[in-house]
Amino acid sequence: MNIRAVIFDLDGTLIVHKLKLREAKEEFLRNLRERLNNVVEFSPDSPIASILEEMSGEERMAAFKIMSEVFEPYEMMAAEVAELREDVIEVLEELKRRNIKLAIATNNSRMSTRLSLKNTSIEGFFDTVVTRDDVFDLKPNSQIILKTIEKLGVKAGEAIHVGDTVYDIIAAKNAGVRAIALVGGAHARELLESANPDYLINSFKEILQVIE
Repeated sequence: MNIRAVIFDLDGTLIVHKLKLREAKEEFLRNLRERLNNVVEFSPDSPIASILEEMSGEERMAAFKIMSEVFEPYEMMAAEVAELREDVIEVLEELKRRNIKLAIATNNSRMSTRLSLKNTSIEGFFDTVVTRDDVFDLKPNSQIILKTIEKLGVKAGEAIHVGDTVYDIIAAKNAGVRAIALVGGAHARELLESANPDYLINSFKEILQVIE
């Protein structure tokens, strides 16, 4: 396998998932109804990207801005107490030793991502970091992944993405990038399996075995 780059999700993948996602979604939906007079009844279980896809033009951009305003405080709270998943440092060090490019592609904001990386002391490992603020889009749409491989200067077939949700798997596959699903994050094993990742792993160290 000719892998030149590994792209990581952040929450639930590199760091322990602590984001109060459902609370943030519920607040976002309340704001949509109140500020945009949106009468569509979305479920808090719906992906944010799917909610945004129901809109277009100025309404979509307004909804995206509301989402960012609502989510950032929750993301910052989680970033303040961010902690790494087991074996992250060792794996990142080994990947760098192998001259593999490393990146982060996350639905989180730029500010909260920087704080998470600073508080876990891993910011120096990554060649590029792409957040929703760079593409104004969210996984499972593929724009974050496509932007990341563009910035890394690699082809889709030379990259592999590691994530903990179905949205990560879908985004990677739609971008032509192989998908590693990591158990123990936001989505259960059964849900991850349903999205047919290229690889399903139980521990961070298994990433090294996959790309050998």
